[in-house]
Amino acid sequence: MPESRSESPFEAMVREHWDAVYRLLHSLCRNVHDTEDLSQETFLRAWKRIESFAPGTKMRSWLLKIASNAFLDEQRRRKRTRSQPLEEELPGALAEPGHSLDVAQQAAAIREAMKDLSELTRMVFHLRATEDLSFREIAEVAGTTEQAARWHMHHARTKILERLGNSE
Repeated sequence: MPESRSESPFEAMVREHWDAVYRLLHSLCRNVHDTEDLSQETFLRAWKRIESFAPGTKMRSWLLKIASNAFLDEQRRRKRTRSQPLEEELPGALAEPGHSLDVAQQAAAIREAMKDLSELTRMVFHLRATEDLSFREIAEVAGTTEQAARWHMHHARTKILERLGNSE
């Protein structure tokens, strides 16, 4: 019989926080391949710098900050090389069987409206709406102030609602 192996601290960190990191990066990248690469890069960077994690702080916020930095680093590299990612849908992003067509259309309209937002505004919206982070945590992850995070969230809501109002 094979011996059962206990989970390493790295495996536990990945298992517990992969989904949150992946969701943030996908909302920023909008490309499955880049999202997967940057998610892996995030956890590798985190593990290399695990000693810089301050006990008593939230691991998820720390990892999301690393993820946002990995995304921004990649964006800077791409601007230097002038390459653009291909647009791609996340597998399973379309409505599951049994969901109404209206829900799928609204989700598509929101995704389309989010394309018009700046990277920072899109990140703030995602962290608040999907990850349910506080504005203080969002400010830490995004490298901005709480007041700026609140403004970006307001701006995102306004733009998305305007776009949804125009699409009906």
